[in-house]
Amino acid sequence: MIKRLDRLDVATTDLNDAASIYEKNFGFKVTRSGADGASVTIGGAEIRLASGAPVADAIKANGEGMFGLWLEAEDLDRVVEAMKKAGLSSTSITKESGRRILAVDPKLANRVPLFIFDRKS
Repeated sequence: MIKRLDRLDVATTDLNDAASIYEKNFGFKVTRSGADGASVTIGGAEIRLASGAPVADAIKANGEGMFGLWLEAEDLDRVVEAMKKAGLSSTSITKESGRRILAVDPKLANRVPLFIFDRKS
């Protein structure tokens, strides 16, 4: 049902330092996107680094590190049905930027904010 890892969101208090780590330690090309963001593309997936106001609450609650895992599904309705069969509750599906998105309760994903989406309208 899940066809690929789309992106991993990482919160940091120091964007320049985080970008430097990916560049110096791993040789990745980091692309800046404004004052509070940068990204690294690996294969078809992306690591998004975020700092400042957009991630302040996530850092306050959990410290720096991963705050979002995004997976693309072929069919989100099948994912929801599989969750129901497994006895897991799911939230409602929202629509944004041509995608249907299911935000999975972090309690169900080892405290990881998990987002599963498809591109059906």
